[in-house]
Amino acid sequence: MMKDTYGNISNDISLKVGEKTKIKSGFLNSITLIYSGMISRDIFSVSVLYGTGNQGFSYNLYYQKDTKSIKVGNESLSIIEISTDHLILRKFE
Repeated sequence: MMKDTYGNISNDISLKVGEKTKIKSGFLNSITLIYSGMISRDIFSVSVLYGTGNQGFSYNLYYQKDTKSIKVGNESLSIIEISTDHLILRKFE
C-alpha cells in the first residue's frame, strides 16, 4: 500500500508507522501523507509532503487520539482507527 493513490472511490487507507500514501486532491494534484506514530499516549502525528521534482516541503500535524476527522489541504479524512503502530483513514466524498 505504500504507493497507492486513492481517488474518488471510498476506500480505507491503512498506514503503519513510516508508511506513506498519496491522496488525490483535485484534477492534477495529490497530497502525500506519512503516519509518524504517536508521540505520547494521547497525541499522534501525520506528516504532509508537497513537492514536484527536486523542490518540495513537508510539515507535521499533531492531533489528539480522540479526533474524529482531520483536514489536510482541501481534503477531509475520517479517522477509523488509531493505535501506536497503525492508522486507518477514510476520505470523505
